[in-house]
Amino acid sequence: MMKVNKNNIICIKNNISINYVVYKEINAGIILYGWEIKSLKKNKINIKYSYVTIIDKEAYLINSEFQPLITSNISLIDIKRNRKLLLKKYELYLLSSYIKQKGYTIIPLVIFWKKHLVKIKIGVVKGKKSYDKRMDIKRREWIITKNRNIKKFM
Repeated sequence: MMKVNKNNIICIKNNISINYVVYKEINAGIILYGWEIKSLKKNKINIKYSYVTIIDKEAYLINSEFQPLITSNISLIDIKRNRKLLLKKYELYLLSSYIKQKGYTIIPLVIFWKKHLVKIKIGVVKGKKSYDKRMDIKRREWIITKNRNIKKFM
């Protein structure tokens, strides 16, 4: 999958590697209004509790918060509206086949700029159990101690 430049990243969902196992990553376009683009430029966005669902063969980003700027007309704005994602047919088919399996979910990982367009990287993930998290911690600690010992004896 395409690497995302750190300068182009708008928003990252934290603790992905701790809480989930990512099986598949897909880049998608997202349909936004003008005030949402302005709030993206000011980094007034939250995707912490958001997820992706498929309704009538279309993918939607659910529960994402775009905070409007002070200059926007707040009375006409829906902060948590469902935002449509732009995907190809085979990508939609792939995502729907994963959703039908038990335990898989689709979450947004990163929102980023690609030239002048806003893109979102979504991932098919499965939640980790507590014993899986402990195994990952043990593995990380073992790598750290191994590297320390190698440095000592070299």
